[in-house]
Amino acid sequence: MKMNKDLLLGLLFFGLALSLKFFPDFDLVLLKFFNNFLFNENFFIYFTEFGNGWFAVALVIPTLSFVSYQSKEMLYVPMQALIISGIYIGLIIQIMKEEIFNFTRPALEVIEGVNYLEPIFRYAAFPSGHAATIFGVILIWLHLASEGNKKEFSKSISFLAIGFAVLVSLSRVIIGAHWFTDILASLGLVLIVRSALSLDKFKAHLMEGNVGKYFSYFLVCLAWVGIIFFDVTEYF
Repeated sequence: MKMNKDLLLGLLFFGLALSLKFFPDFDLVLLKFFNNFLFNENFFIYFTEFGNGWFAVALVIPTLSFVSYQSKEMLYVPMQALIISGIYIGLIIQIMKEEIFNFTRPALEVIEGVNYLEPIFRYAAFPSGHAATIFGVILIWLHLASEGNKKEFSKSISFLAIGFAVLVSLSRVIIGAHWFTDILASLGLVLIVRSALSLDKFKAHLMEGNVGKYFSYFLVCLAWVGIIFFDVTEYF
Protein backbone atom coordinates (compact mmCIF):
# COMPACT_ATOMS: atom_id res chain seq x y z
CA MET A 1 0.00 0.00 0.00
CA LYS A 2 2.82 2.36 0.84
CA MET A 3 4.44 1.85 -2.53
CA ASN A 4 1.13 2.50 -4.31
CA LYS A 5 0.76 5.77 -2.43
CA ASP A 6 4.25 6.75 -3.51
CA LEU A 7 3.41 6.07 -7.14
CA LEU A 8 0.12 7.96 -7.04
CA LEU A 9 1.61 10.96 -5.24
CA GLY A 10 4.62 10.93 -7.53
CA LEU A 11 2.50 10.96 -10.66
CA LEU A 12 0.30 13.68 -9.17
CA PHE A 13 3.24 15.96 -8.27
CA PHE A 14 5.08 15.38 -11.54
CA GLY A 15 1.95 15.84 -13.64
CA LEU A 16 1.02 18.99 -11.74
CA ALA A 17 4.52 20.42 -12.17
CA LEU A 18 4.49 19.71 -15.90
CA SER A 19 1.01 21.24 -16.27
CA LEU A 20 2.02 24.39 -14.41
CA LYS A 21 4.81 24.96 -16.92
CA PHE A 22 2.05 26.24 -19.22
CA PHE A 23 1.30 28.97 -16.65
CA PRO A 24 4.68 30.73 -16.26
CA ASP A 25 3.23 33.52 -14.11
CA PHE A 26 2.75 30.96 -11.32
CA ASP A 27 6.48 30.19 -11.24
CA LEU A 28 7.38 33.86 -11.59
CA VAL A 29 5.30 34.92 -8.59
CA LEU A 30 6.83 32.21 -6.37
CA LEU A 31 10.34 32.95 -7.60
CA LYS A 32 10.05 36.63 -6.70
CA PHE A 33 8.41 35.84 -3.35
CA PHE A 34 11.08 33.40 -2.14
CA ASN A 35 13.96 35.31 -3.71
CA ASN A 36 13.02 38.76 -2.44
CA PHE A 37 12.23 37.74 1.13
CA LEU A 38 14.78 34.99 1.81
CA PHE A 39 17.82 35.56 -0.41
CA ASN A 40 21.05 35.68 1.57
CA GLU A 41 24.22 35.07 -0.41
CA ASN A 42 26.49 34.34 2.55
CA PHE A 43 24.18 31.58 3.84
CA PHE A 44 22.80 29.99 0.70
CA ILE A 45 26.11 29.79 -1.12
CA TYR A 46 26.84 26.92 1.28
CA PHE A 47 23.41 25.63 2.27
CA THR A 48 22.19 24.95 -1.28
CA GLU A 49 25.18 22.66 -1.86
CA PHE A 50 23.68 19.98 0.39
CA GLY A 51 21.72 19.06 -2.74
CA ASN A 52 24.88 18.83 -4.82
CA GLY A 53 25.71 15.17 -5.49
CA TRP A 54 29.32 15.59 -4.36
CA PHE A 55 28.31 17.09 -1.02
CA ALA A 56 25.52 14.56 -0.56
CA VAL A 57 27.97 11.66 -0.93
CA ALA A 58 30.65 13.32 1.22
CA LEU A 59 28.46 14.64 4.04
CA VAL A 60 24.74 13.87 3.95
CA ILE A 61 24.83 10.14 3.23
CA PRO A 62 27.54 9.24 5.80
CA THR A 63 25.68 11.29 8.40
CA LEU A 64 22.34 9.60 7.74
CA SER A 65 23.94 6.15 7.75
CA PHE A 66 25.68 6.90 11.06
CA VAL A 67 22.44 8.19 12.62
CA SER A 68 20.60 5.00 11.67
CA TYR A 69 23.50 2.92 13.03
CA GLN A 70 23.47 4.69 16.39
CA SER A 71 19.69 4.90 16.80
CA LYS A 72 17.89 2.17 18.74
CA GLU A 73 14.64 3.10 16.99
CA MET A 74 15.87 2.77 13.41
CA LEU A 75 17.16 -0.01 11.21
CA TYR A 76 20.71 0.43 9.99
CA VAL A 77 20.93 1.87 6.47
CA PRO A 78 24.34 1.26 4.85
CA MET A 79 25.91 4.02 2.81
CA GLN A 80 26.00 1.89 -0.32
CA ALA A 81 22.19 1.62 -0.40
CA LEU A 82 21.84 5.41 -0.44
CA ILE A 83 24.72 6.03 -2.83
CA ILE A 84 23.58 3.50 -5.45
CA SER A 85 19.99 4.77 -5.19
CA GLY A 86 21.24 8.34 -5.57
CA ILE A 87 23.26 7.46 -8.68
CA TYR A 88 20.20 5.77 -10.19
CA ILE A 89 18.02 8.83 -9.56
CA GLY A 90 20.76 11.16 -10.78
CA LEU A 91 21.04 9.37 -14.13
CA ILE A 92 17.28 9.57 -14.66
CA ILE A 93 17.26 13.27 -13.80
CA GLN A 94 20.09 14.13 -16.18
CA ILE A 95 18.42 12.31 -19.07
CA MET A 96 15.08 13.98 -18.41
CA LYS A 97 16.38 17.52 -17.94
CA GLU A 98 18.81 17.53 -20.85
CA GLU A 99 17.38 15.11 -23.41
CA ILE A 100 13.61 15.12 -22.86
CA PHE A 101 12.43 18.46 -21.47
CA ASN A 102 15.33 20.96 -21.44
CA PHE A 103 13.21 23.80 -20.02
CA THR A 104 15.01 27.08 -19.43
CA ARG A 105 15.92 28.49 -16.03
CA PRO A 106 15.09 31.86 -14.45
CA ALA A 107 18.49 33.25 -15.43
CA LEU A 108 17.91 32.84 -19.19
CA GLU A 109 16.71 36.43 -19.20
CA VAL A 110 17.46 38.82 -16.37
CA ILE A 111 14.28 39.27 -14.33
CA GLU A 112 14.01 42.64 -12.64
CA GLY A 113 14.19 42.43 -8.87
CA VAL A 114 15.57 38.86 -8.76
CA ASN A 115 18.93 38.08 -7.15
CA TYR A 116 21.05 35.31 -8.66
CA LEU A 117 23.73 33.26 -6.97
CA GLU A 118 26.68 32.07 -9.06
CA PRO A 119 27.38 29.79 -10.82
CA ILE A 120 24.50 30.77 -13.11
CA PHE A 121 22.88 28.17 -15.35
CA ARG A 122 20.35 28.98 -18.05
CA TYR A 123 19.15 25.65 -19.37
CA ALA A 124 18.30 22.09 -18.22
CA ALA A 125 15.94 23.18 -15.46
CA PHE A 126 13.31 20.45 -15.21
CA PRO A 127 13.53 18.54 -12.89
CA SER A 128 16.03 20.01 -10.41
CA GLY A 129 19.09 17.82 -9.83
CA HIS A 130 19.80 19.26 -6.38
CA ALA A 131 16.20 18.77 -5.24
CA ALA A 132 16.06 15.22 -6.60
CA THR A 133 19.34 14.36 -4.87
CA ILE A 134 18.33 15.55 -1.40
CA PHE A 135 14.74 14.29 -1.65
CA GLY A 136 15.98 10.94 -2.95
CA VAL A 137 18.56 10.42 -0.23
CA ILE A 138 16.24 11.51 2.60
CA LEU A 139 13.08 9.68 1.48
CA ILE A 140 14.87 6.43 0.65
CA TRP A 141 16.75 6.61 3.97
CA LEU A 142 13.48 7.05 5.89
CA HIS A 143 11.93 4.11 4.03
CA LEU A 144 14.84 1.75 4.67
CA ALA A 145 15.30 2.88 8.28
CA SER A 146 11.67 2.06 9.01
CA GLU A 147 11.59 -1.07 6.79
CA GLY A 148 8.82 0.42 4.65
CA ASN A 149 7.04 1.98 7.67
CA LYS A 150 6.81 -1.40 9.43
CA LYS A 151 9.08 -0.08 12.17
CA GLU A 152 8.08 3.14 13.88
CA PHE A 153 10.54 5.68 15.21
CA SER A 154 10.35 9.20 16.54
CA LYS A 155 8.26 11.48 14.32
CA SER A 156 10.69 14.28 15.11
CA ILE A 157 13.36 12.46 13.09
CA SER A 158 11.09 12.26 10.05
CA PHE A 159 10.01 15.87 10.49
CA LEU A 160 13.57 17.18 10.73
CA ALA A 161 14.81 15.07 7.81
CA ILE A 162 11.95 15.98 5.47
CA GLY A 163 12.07 19.62 6.60
CA PHE A 164 15.78 19.72 5.78
CA ALA A 165 15.13 18.25 2.31
CA VAL A 166 12.37 20.78 1.63
CA LEU A 167 14.54 23.74 2.69
CA VAL A 168 17.51 22.60 0.61
CA SER A 169 15.21 22.11 -2.39
CA LEU A 170 13.54 25.51 -1.96
CA SER A 171 16.98 27.10 -1.74
CA ARG A 172 17.24 26.46 -5.49
CA VAL A 173 14.30 28.83 -6.00
CA ILE A 174 15.59 31.31 -3.43
CA ILE A 175 18.92 31.74 -5.25
CA GLY A 176 17.27 32.01 -8.68
CA ALA A 177 18.62 28.69 -9.98
CA HIS A 178 15.26 26.95 -10.50
CA TRP A 179 11.55 27.46 -10.77
CA PHE A 180 9.23 26.03 -8.12
CA THR A 181 7.80 23.57 -10.66
CA ASP A 182 11.29 22.11 -11.12
CA ILE A 183 11.36 21.30 -7.41
CA LEU A 184 7.87 19.80 -7.45
CA ALA A 185 8.79 17.62 -10.42
CA SER A 186 11.87 16.34 -8.59
CA LEU A 187 9.81 15.31 -5.58
CA GLY A 188 7.33 13.55 -7.84
CA LEU A 189 10.04 11.70 -9.72
CA VAL A 190 11.74 10.54 -6.51
CA LEU A 191 8.44 9.14 -5.22
CA ILE A 192 7.88 7.31 -8.52
CA VAL A 193 11.37 5.81 -8.37
CA ARG A 194 10.92 4.84 -4.72
CA SER A 195 7.71 3.04 -5.62
CA ALA A 196 9.40 1.16 -8.46
CA LEU A 197 12.43 -0.08 -6.52
CA SER A 198 12.23 -3.08 -4.19
CA LEU A 199 14.22 -1.15 -1.64
CA ASP A 200 14.24 -3.70 1.17
CA LYS A 201 15.51 -6.46 -1.16
CA PHE A 202 17.93 -3.97 -2.68
CA LYS A 203 19.30 -3.12 0.76
CA ALA A 204 19.67 -6.78 1.74
CA HIS A 205 21.50 -7.58 -1.50
CA LEU A 206 23.95 -4.70 -1.02
CA MET A 207 24.73 -5.78 2.53
CA GLU A 208 25.88 -9.20 1.26
CA GLY A 209 29.65 -9.23 0.92
CA ASN A 210 32.04 -6.31 1.07
CA VAL A 211 32.14 -5.07 -2.53
CA GLY A 212 29.32 -2.54 -2.10
CA LYS A 213 30.68 -1.37 1.24
CA TYR A 214 34.20 -0.70 -0.03
CA PHE A 215 32.86 0.86 -3.22
CA SER A 216 30.83 3.31 -1.11
CA TYR A 217 33.93 4.16 0.96
CA PHE A 218 35.81 4.85 -2.27
CA LEU A 219 33.06 7.17 -3.56
CA VAL A 220 32.94 9.08 -0.26
CA CYS A 221 36.72 9.63 -0.42
CA LEU A 222 36.44 10.62 -4.08
CA ALA A 223 33.71 13.12 -3.22
CA TRP A 224 35.93 14.73 -0.58
CA VAL A 225 38.78 14.98 -3.08
CA GLY A 226 36.41 16.69 -5.51
CA ILE A 227 35.20 19.15 -2.88
CA ILE A 228 38.70 20.03 -1.66
CA PHE A 229 40.57 20.24 -4.96
CA PHE A 230 37.98 21.02 -7.64
CA ASP A 231 35.09 23.42 -8.24
CA VAL A 232 32.25 20.92 -7.83
CA THR A 233 29.64 23.69 -7.64
CA GLU A 234 29.53 23.42 -11.43
CA TYR A 235 27.45 20.27 -10.88
CA PHE A 236 23.80 21.17 -11.51
